[in-house]
Amino acid sequence: MIILRDISVMWSMVHTLIIFLFLFESRYSRKKTIVITLSTMIPLMLVNLALFIGLGFDKYGPLMLLTLSIPSCIVFYILSKHRDGRFFFTFCMIDTTALEIIYITNILNYYITPNSYIVMFIIRMISYPLIEILLYKKVRKMFLDIQKKTKKGWAVFAIIGASFYIAITLLMTYPTPITSRPEYMPVIFILFVLMPVIYLNIIMTLKSQQEMHEMEEQDMMLKMQVSSLTTRMDELASADEKFRIERHNFRHKLQTIAGLINKEQYTECLHLLEEYDDSLDKTKIERYCQHPILDAMLSTYITKAKDKDIRLNMGFSFPDDLPGNETELATAIANALENAINACEKIEQQKRFIEIKAINHPQFIMKISNSYQGDIEFNDDGIPVNQDTDHGFGSRFIATFCNKNGGYYQFTADGEVFTLMLNFNEIRT
Repeated sequence: MIILRDISVMWSMVHTLIIFLFLFESRYSRKKTIVITLSTMIPLMLVNLALFIGLGFDKYGPLMLLTLSIPSCIVFYILSKHRDGRFFFTFCMIDTTALEIIYITNILNYYITPNSYIVMFIIRMISYPLIEILLYKKVRKMFLDIQKKTKKGWAVFAIIGASFYIAITLLMTYPTPITSRPEYMPVIFILFVLMPVIYLNIIMTLKSQQEMHEMEEQDMMLKMQVSSLTTRMDELASADEKFRIERHNFRHKLQTIAGLINKEQYTECLHLLEEYDDSLDKTKIERYCQHPILDAMLSTYITKAKDKDIRLNMGFSFPDDLPGNETELATAIANALENAINACEKIEQQKRFIEIKAINHPQFIMKISNSYQGDIEFNDDGIPVNQDTDHGFGSRFIATFCNKNGGYYQFTADGEVFTLMLNFNEIRT
């Protein structure tokens, strides 16, 4: 039956590694990360298995921190993309979760099957895959997203995780194994219940913080839209007032022109017509589309791009019936243009350009391209995730809008040009 114990120990180490990799983001490519991980962790696990077999659990338990946890922490810290509290919290959370499984199965095995390792073996064989399935389906995507978008507060949470590790290890092994001190069982039971509850609350707190940040960004975008509409309305009102004045003076101007023609003063007449033409030009407002909110938004960002000395190539043809809500579509496009302008600001003036094209037949397709520099990474959904590119919350909003309204989105980057394609097969009201 010793073989069951040894298999369960190796099983625990392997699956602890797998669970950690689910919630870990490396700074290197997947291939390089796998090679480094396997070449360092396999020898480390084999050494620790040998120590466990040679010393027994009671003597090996207190040494695990020095022989397994700290070396693996150093390896993954070198690999980690986030070398701060995010890494240490994730490491401590996974390590203490694995410790809890190990210690609980040891206690249960001691009291239920003390002469064999059947209980330990069965529970570990079942529990780790179940935890992995739960993490992969329910937690992984959310947790990785939280790590990317929330940078503050992790150090305190990492200290909590490290404290759990120390507390559990001391209670279980010092000065003697917990099984020889049954009076401490209620304390360790409370700790085992408290730890996952606190971890869950930490993750939910971080998620709430992230959602609040996104709501603030969306609120800022909506305020910008309101400001755009207000500015556009002021422009239209000003143009209307100028046109009203010109219309009022039009009869007098016609009389003046007629008088000059009668006197055959054609040169003066031409000069006067040029002055009148300039006056009419001042009443002109460039309209980008027939939808007021979209028009106001486009006007704001086109003006902003021109002020940044960004070369523009534009062509618009929006359908009468837009996909989804006009305000939401305007917000999605505004996010794309905001990202494009931010990216252009980071490169030399002569290389800055933004291309905005939209057609409505046979279906509504919109393309926004811009110059950029640097590296852009994409997640499993094809959404840019690299924070250094400013394609963050806005890109996720665009994807959400498309998914909600039966559209298709595609983000691409070729090293010089970043492109967003929006395609809506059905026009919805």
